[in-house]
Amino acid sequence: MRRVLMRDPIFIICFVIVVGLLLMSFGNTVLRDGKVDQTLMLYSEEGRLIGIPPLEPSKEQWLGTDNAGYDLFQMFVEGFKWTVGICAIVALGRMTIGLLVGIPLAFRGARLNHFFKTLLDGFLILPISLLALMMLASTMTFWDSTQVPPLLERVKIELIVLVVLGLPAVTLYLITEIRQLLQREFMVVAETLGGSVWHRVRLHLLPHLIPTLVIVFMQQFVQTLMLLIHLSLFGIFFGGTVLLHEGIMPTVYEWSSMFGYYFRQFTAMTWMTNHLFLVPAIALAALIFIFNLLTSRLERAFRLRRQEPMVTEMNVAQSEAAAASLDNPFSLVDASLSLKNEPDDIV
Repeated sequence: MRRVLMRDPIFIICFVIVVGLLLMSFGNTVLRDGKVDQTLMLYSEEGRLIGIPPLEPSKEQWLGTDNAGYDLFQMFVEGFKWTVGICAIVALGRMTIGLLVGIPLAFRGARLNHFFKTLLDGFLILPISLLALMMLASTMTFWDSTQVPPLLERVKIELIVLVVLGLPAVTLYLITEIRQLLQREFMVVAETLGGSVWHRVRLHLLPHLIPTLVIVFMQQFVQTLMLLIHLSLFGIFFGGTVLLHEGIMPTVYEWSSMFGYYFRQFTAMTWMTNHLFLVPAIALAALIFIFNLLTSRLERAFRLRRQEPMVTEMNVAQSEAAAASLDNPFSLVDASLSLKNEPDDIV
């Protein structure tokens, strides 16, 4: 599988883009302490005032500035690690808890699994965005900027809510996948030979679940990003929303939060002149597109890997059958047909 991915130019390009942006984001935090340049007034070389925020894209500001004069390109570079880190943590949390709950349930009887399936199906009908809005609206909105709790507490609360809301779907899917694997011949043989549950899970189940877990992680990553975008449109930014006299503002440079923040400014201006909304919208669309591409290429690599052992086993079975049908067991397998057709040439 690794060789397939290393020879896939689409996967390599997407992977390099994501890793490069992560290195730039962490580099800005380490080398510049997360600083974002601010330009309140732009002067020419002669000292004349030639512009005030928001500034249009230029050689100095590649994506321009916002209304406060902050460089949009630097803001997005600094906030990229927040967006990727949040979605990755939520996806890993859902998968880990889903495995811890799903593996024991998958080994239980069909009646218990049917009960949990009926119970979890009810949660799949409810819209996750609406539930998240109802749970986070009161805890993540602050009317006084001087009484905002520490960032770690706010992030911890929101991460727990995001993980819990996606657990029913992930757990139900993993239970279904695990029960299908338990019905495979190698799992039945392992149970017949007296293998314990932990032995079957460690040596047989988890290696076959790795492709499924990777795909589920990528899908949950994109789903979490979409959920953050929906919340930002309702004014619930990641890490909390501070209500000011001139409006609301996010507390961290996170992409979906910036999308919702600038969306409110976009509604008050014409779309042709408002690049503040177009920049985060295009950036989020490109990020979702890249991760969907990565998911499709990973699925292709896993599919090709599953086909390799099947072809190899078929070739081995055909060779063994051909060898068993030879008149002379010491003759070459490839020459079996010619030996049968010309028996007088055998010495």
